[in-house]
Amino acid sequence: MQGIVGNPRACLALGIGLAVFLLIVSALFGDIDRLGFFAFLMRLLHVLAAMVWVGLIVFANFVQLVALSQADEAGRGVLHTAIVPRVAWWLRHSSTVTVLAGVVLMLVGGYLLPSAVYGTEVHIGPAKAIALWVAVLGALVMWMFVHMYIWPNMQVVLGLREGGADAKAKARNRVVLFVRLNLILMVPVVLGMIAAAHLY
Repeated sequence: MQGIVGNPRACLALGIGLAVFLLIVSALFGDIDRLGFFAFLMRLLHVLAAMVWVGLIVFANFVQLVALSQADEAGRGVLHTAIVPRVAWWLRHSSTVTVLAGVVLMLVGGYLLPSAVYGTEVHIGPAKAIALWVAVLGALVMWMFVHMYIWPNMQVVLGLREGGADAKAKARNRVVLFVRLNLILMVPVVLGMIAAAHLY
Protein backbone atom coordinates (compact mmCIF):
# COMPACT_ATOMS: atom_id res chain seq x y z
CA MET A 1 0.00 0.00 0.00
CA GLN A 2 2.90 2.36 0.77
CA GLY A 3 4.12 2.03 -2.84
CA ILE A 4 0.71 2.98 -4.23
CA VAL A 5 0.21 5.95 -1.91
CA GLY A 6 3.68 7.27 -2.79
CA ASN A 7 2.94 7.27 -6.52
CA PRO A 8 0.16 9.59 -7.82
CA ARG A 9 -0.10 7.67 -11.11
CA ALA A 10 -0.66 4.43 -9.19
CA CYS A 11 -3.32 6.17 -7.07
CA LEU A 12 -5.06 7.43 -10.21
CA ALA A 13 -4.86 3.98 -11.83
CA LEU A 14 -6.36 2.42 -8.69
CA GLY A 15 -9.14 5.01 -8.66
CA ILE A 16 -9.91 4.34 -12.33
CA GLY A 17 -9.89 0.59 -11.65
CA LEU A 18 -12.38 1.01 -8.79
CA ALA A 19 -14.61 3.18 -10.98
CA VAL A 20 -14.54 0.60 -13.80
CA PHE A 21 -15.38 -2.13 -11.28
CA LEU A 22 -18.32 -0.07 -10.03
CA LEU A 23 -19.53 0.44 -13.62
CA ILE A 24 -19.30 -3.29 -14.37
CA VAL A 25 -21.17 -4.24 -11.21
CA SER A 26 -23.89 -1.66 -11.86
CA ALA A 27 -24.21 -2.85 -15.48
CA LEU A 28 -24.71 -6.44 -14.29
CA PHE A 29 -27.68 -5.42 -12.14
CA GLY A 30 -29.27 -2.84 -14.40
CA ASP A 31 -30.80 -2.56 -17.84
CA ILE A 32 -28.62 0.09 -19.50
CA ASP A 33 -29.18 1.32 -23.04
CA ARG A 34 -25.99 1.80 -25.03
CA LEU A 35 -26.52 5.46 -25.97
CA GLY A 36 -27.42 6.35 -22.39
CA PHE A 37 -24.36 4.51 -21.08
CA PHE A 38 -22.12 6.24 -23.62
CA ALA A 39 -23.62 9.62 -22.64
CA PHE A 40 -22.93 8.80 -19.00
CA LEU A 41 -19.29 7.98 -19.76
CA MET A 42 -18.89 11.23 -21.72
CA ARG A 43 -20.45 13.20 -18.87
CA LEU A 44 -18.10 11.50 -16.41
CA LEU A 45 -15.07 12.31 -18.58
CA HIS A 46 -16.32 15.89 -19.09
CA VAL A 47 -16.81 16.45 -15.35
CA LEU A 48 -13.48 14.88 -14.34
CA ALA A 49 -11.53 16.89 -16.93
CA ALA A 50 -13.37 20.07 -15.92
CA MET A 51 -12.49 19.41 -12.26
CA VAL A 52 -8.82 19.26 -13.20
CA TRP A 53 -9.09 22.40 -15.36
CA VAL A 54 -10.93 24.41 -12.68
CA GLY A 55 -8.62 23.12 -9.96
CA LEU A 56 -5.57 24.23 -11.92
CA ILE A 57 -7.10 27.66 -12.56
CA VAL A 58 -7.56 28.08 -8.79
CA PHE A 59 -4.06 26.69 -8.11
CA ALA A 60 -2.43 28.96 -10.71
CA ASN A 61 -4.15 32.08 -9.38
CA PHE A 62 -3.99 31.55 -5.62
CA VAL A 63 -0.85 29.41 -5.20
CA GLN A 64 1.48 29.42 -8.21
CA LEU A 65 1.38 33.13 -9.12
CA VAL A 66 1.64 34.13 -5.45
CA ALA A 67 4.64 31.82 -4.94
CA LEU A 68 6.32 33.16 -8.09
CA SER A 69 5.81 36.78 -7.02
CA GLN A 70 7.28 36.13 -3.56
CA ALA A 71 10.21 33.94 -4.64
CA ASP A 72 13.70 35.20 -5.32
CA GLU A 73 15.39 34.50 -8.66
CA ALA A 74 16.66 31.07 -7.58
CA GLY A 75 13.23 30.12 -6.24
CA ARG A 76 11.53 31.23 -9.45
CA GLY A 77 14.00 29.08 -11.38
CA VAL A 78 13.03 26.03 -9.33
CA LEU A 79 9.32 26.73 -9.76
CA HIS A 80 9.77 27.29 -13.52
CA THR A 81 11.54 23.95 -13.77
CA ALA A 82 9.56 21.74 -11.37
CA ILE A 83 6.01 23.13 -11.15
CA VAL A 84 5.03 25.55 -13.92
CA PRO A 85 5.58 23.21 -16.92
CA ARG A 86 3.50 20.47 -15.26
CA VAL A 87 0.68 22.88 -14.46
CA ALA A 88 0.77 24.19 -18.05
CA TRP A 89 0.69 20.62 -19.48
CA TRP A 90 -2.28 19.56 -17.35
CA LEU A 91 -4.08 22.87 -17.95
CA ARG A 92 -3.81 22.54 -21.74
CA HIS A 93 -4.83 18.92 -21.93
CA SER A 94 -7.60 19.02 -19.33
CA SER A 95 -9.15 22.01 -21.10
CA THR A 96 -9.07 20.16 -24.44
CA VAL A 97 -10.55 16.95 -22.99
CA THR A 98 -13.27 19.01 -21.28
CA VAL A 99 -14.24 20.74 -24.53
CA LEU A 100 -14.12 17.59 -26.69
CA ALA A 101 -16.12 15.52 -24.20
CA GLY A 102 -18.58 18.41 -23.93
CA VAL A 103 -19.09 18.46 -27.71
CA VAL A 104 -19.76 14.71 -27.75
CA LEU A 105 -22.10 15.11 -24.79
CA MET A 106 -24.02 17.85 -26.62
CA LEU A 107 -24.41 15.55 -29.62
CA VAL A 108 -25.78 12.61 -27.63
CA GLY A 109 -27.89 14.97 -25.52
CA GLY A 110 -29.66 16.40 -28.57
CA TYR A 111 -28.27 19.92 -28.28
CA LEU A 112 -26.26 19.57 -31.51
CA LEU A 113 -27.64 17.89 -34.64
CA PRO A 114 -30.59 16.23 -32.85
CA SER A 115 -32.13 14.98 -36.11
CA ALA A 116 -28.92 13.10 -36.97
CA VAL A 117 -28.77 11.41 -33.56
CA TYR A 118 -32.45 10.88 -32.74
CA GLY A 119 -34.17 11.29 -36.11
CA THR A 120 -36.26 14.18 -34.78
CA GLU A 121 -35.91 17.52 -33.05
CA VAL A 122 -35.36 17.46 -29.27
CA HIS A 123 -37.28 19.99 -27.20
CA ILE A 124 -35.04 22.07 -24.97
CA GLY A 125 -36.63 24.79 -22.87
CA PRO A 126 -35.45 28.37 -23.44
CA ALA A 127 -33.99 28.87 -19.94
CA LYS A 128 -32.02 25.63 -20.20
CA ALA A 129 -30.81 26.49 -23.71
CA ILE A 130 -29.68 29.99 -22.68
CA ALA A 131 -27.85 28.71 -19.59
CA LEU A 132 -26.12 25.98 -21.58
CA TRP A 133 -25.14 28.02 -24.64
CA VAL A 134 -23.82 30.95 -22.57
CA ALA A 135 -21.75 28.47 -20.54
CA VAL A 136 -20.52 26.77 -23.74
CA LEU A 137 -19.48 30.11 -25.20
CA GLY A 138 -17.66 31.02 -21.99
CA ALA A 139 -15.90 27.64 -21.89
CA LEU A 140 -14.76 28.03 -25.49
CA VAL A 141 -13.37 31.48 -24.68
CA MET A 142 -11.55 30.00 -21.67
CA TRP A 143 -10.15 27.21 -23.86
CA MET A 144 -9.02 29.78 -26.43
CA PHE A 145 -7.26 31.77 -23.69
CA VAL A 146 -5.37 28.63 -22.60
CA HIS A 147 -4.20 27.65 -26.08
CA MET A 148 -3.81 30.99 -27.86
CA TYR A 149 -2.52 33.22 -25.06
CA ILE A 150 -1.45 31.40 -21.88
CA TRP A 151 0.56 28.55 -23.42
CA PRO A 152 2.37 30.54 -26.16
CA ASN A 153 3.37 33.21 -23.65
CA MET A 154 4.27 30.59 -21.07
CA GLN A 155 6.69 29.11 -23.61
CA VAL A 156 8.48 32.47 -23.78
CA VAL A 157 8.58 32.75 -19.97
CA LEU A 158 9.99 29.22 -19.64
CA GLY A 159 12.56 29.77 -22.38
CA LEU A 160 11.00 27.23 -24.75
CA ARG A 161 10.67 30.02 -27.35
CA GLU A 162 13.12 32.79 -28.03
CA GLY A 163 12.73 36.07 -26.21
CA GLY A 164 14.85 38.51 -24.27
CA ALA A 165 14.18 39.97 -20.84
CA ASP A 166 11.67 42.49 -22.24
CA ALA A 167 9.78 39.79 -24.19
CA LYS A 168 9.71 37.57 -21.09
CA ALA A 169 8.32 40.40 -18.95
CA LYS A 170 5.56 41.10 -21.51
CA ALA A 171 4.80 37.38 -21.83
CA ARG A 172 4.63 37.03 -18.03
CA ASN A 173 2.11 39.90 -17.85
CA ARG A 174 -0.01 38.30 -20.60
CA VAL A 175 0.01 34.95 -18.79
CA VAL A 176 -1.19 36.62 -15.58
CA LEU A 177 -3.90 38.54 -17.45
CA PHE A 178 -5.35 35.49 -19.19
CA VAL A 179 -5.04 33.25 -16.12
CA ARG A 180 -7.06 35.89 -14.26
CA LEU A 181 -9.62 36.03 -17.09
CA ASN A 182 -10.00 32.25 -16.84
CA LEU A 183 -10.66 32.71 -13.12
CA ILE A 184 -13.33 35.33 -13.82
CA LEU A 185 -15.11 33.17 -16.41
CA MET A 186 -14.79 29.92 -14.44
CA VAL A 187 -17.63 30.52 -11.97
CA PRO A 188 -20.32 31.66 -14.46
CA VAL A 189 -19.38 28.82 -16.83
CA VAL A 190 -19.66 26.20 -14.09
CA LEU A 191 -22.91 27.79 -12.86
CA GLY A 192 -24.40 27.74 -16.37
CA MET A 193 -23.42 24.11 -16.95
CA ILE A 194 -24.83 22.95 -13.63
CA ALA A 195 -27.99 25.03 -14.03
CA ALA A 196 -28.61 23.61 -17.52
CA ALA A 197 -28.18 20.05 -16.24
CA HIS A 198 -29.98 20.29 -12.89
CA LEU A 199 -32.02 23.47 -12.47
CA TYR A 200 -34.08 23.61 -15.68
